[in-house]
Amino acid sequence: MGRDMRVVLKGRGGAMRLESGEVRVVRGRATWRIPLRALGAVESDGMTSVRLRISGDASGDGFQVSSGNSNAVGAFAEGLRQAMEGVTPVADGTALVTTGPTPRTPLSLTTRAARVSMGVCAYLLLLVLLFTVVQAPDQVKWLAPTAFLLPGGAGLLALAWKVFLRDPWILRRRGVTVPGEIIDYRTSNKQQAMNPVLRFTTTGGVTLTHDSSVTVLMRRRNPAVDVTYDPDDPSRVRGGRALAHLGAGLALGALGAAVALVPLTGFLMTVLGDLLQG
Repeated sequence: MGRDMRVVLKGRGGAMRLESGEVRVVRGRATWRIPLRALGAVESDGMTSVRLRISGDASGDGFQVSSGNSNAVGAFAEGLRQAMEGVTPVADGTALVTTGPTPRTPLSLTTRAARVSMGVCAYLLLLVLLFTVVQAPDQVKWLAPTAFLLPGGAGLLALAWKVFLRDPWILRRRGVTVPGEIIDYRTSNKQQAMNPVLRFTTTGGVTLTHDSSVTVLMRRRNPAVDVTYDPDDPSRVRGGRALAHLGAGLALGALGAAVALVPLTGFLMTVLGDLLQG
């Protein structure tokens, strides 16, 4: 019998999904389920397309999906070939082919793209509501810059946290420090900045090499350096004190906070002042 292969090919003409001993061909809202025993022939050059012909169907052209991704085409054709090893086609495969509606995939909020999209939509809806409700000229004067600068400031804060501040914060809370050394420097294309390459041995006796994300301008004379790593994620590493790196993160965070909070504070203070004045 053939192997239980799982592989998907997407392209022009829909998509083909091979799993559980059958091929599912999806075209829009319709899905054809084709057992391997119903396949009379599989035609593919391994580069551009895959065509499935149903046994006993002399009048039809079968199902074809074309793709510009030759790797995907080749992988699907090879997976189908392996899955069909030892499978004997029936005389009339059309009797085994079933058609039904394509299951709708519910919107998932677990992906980053979905969360960002929902956040953007909610923010735009809030702005529409605020610009509809707010009428006082002094409030509108602060609301307009708040609407544009608040996302930019939030983006700067997120960048400062992710690139500069997150790792030092986590390592300070649960990091383990061991002796290490700088074995090399990875330089940029323009040779204007360098990133140390660290080597250290964990408390468990595993020797690791890590390309540091901290940029330095000068090579250290002494390659020995204390390395702090995260036992839960050994890829999170810091070597020595990175004061310039930390300072850049704090400066970027302060800029983001100013960009986001100054106009927002002005708007809220104006609204509060108008409410107190009656």
